[in-house]
Amino acid sequence: MTTESWSVAAPQTIEVADTTSLTVRLTNGRAEIVADPDRAAGATIEVLEVSSRPLQILAEHGTLRVAYDFPGIEGFVDRFRGLRDQDSAVVRVTVPAVATVDVATVGGEASVTGSRARVNVKSVNGAVAVAATSGPLSVKSVSGAIVVTGHTGDVVVNQASGPATVAGGLGRVTVNGVSGPVDVASSGTTPMVSAKTVAGAVTIRLDAGTPVNLRARSVTGKVTLDNEQLSSSAQRTVVVDHPEAGATCYLSTNTVSGATAIVRS
Repeated sequence: MTTESWSVAAPQTIEVADTTSLTVRLTNGRAEIVADPDRAAGATIEVLEVSSRPLQILAEHGTLRVAYDFPGIEGFVDRFRGLRDQDSAVVRVTVPAVATVDVATVGGEASVTGSRARVNVKSVNGAVAVAATSGPLSVKSVSGAIVVTGHTGDVVVNQASGPATVAGGLGRVTVNGVSGPVDVASSGTTPMVSAKTVAGAVTIRLDAGTPVNLRARSVTGKVTLDNEQLSSSAQRTVVVDHPEAGATCYLSTNTVSGATAIVRS
């Protein structure tokens, strides 16, 4: 396998012959990743916009990297602190659906569509959108909105102040937040949903008639199941244990002031 590299200072399209994994690192701008199930190999990198500092692209041993050259986490934090406009690009990368994807931005938007492999997306305050994916999914953001639609399989979401929405034929779901609202909507059989927030409200939507084993904990937030408030077994805090016969879905929520709502329809 050969090694190829490009320093991109103007919009252009680059074809790469072999790609099994993709890494994208941007400060500002937008990263759009399209995983094409009909694509057997290789990748197409479309640099639609690029600011004054050239974007670096490296293809080596099946690994494709599209990034500004900041070393390690320290360099990533430096970009966040400075938010330098010259580190901005808009890119669209098309890869095979079986290629793993790892995307990180500071203020840039990130989207991933169609992947059938492991996907990791991280952002500081840029919005993240993931659609029509399957396989293990991990999404992390500080203040940018997270929207996951049409996902099949397990998903882990870590969020601070922005809203997080996760929907699809979900497997095991874990959502950790601080103040942003959490909305999980699953169709079909979902074995487990675990959601933790401080002030953010938690809403879990399931198919009608899905029996659940619900354990909810809160300091002041109320807990409702199908629009009916459940009583607490404790006096000073909210403690709800609600097992149903034949439960196929285990739900665990933990908030400080955020309300918890389980809706089956």
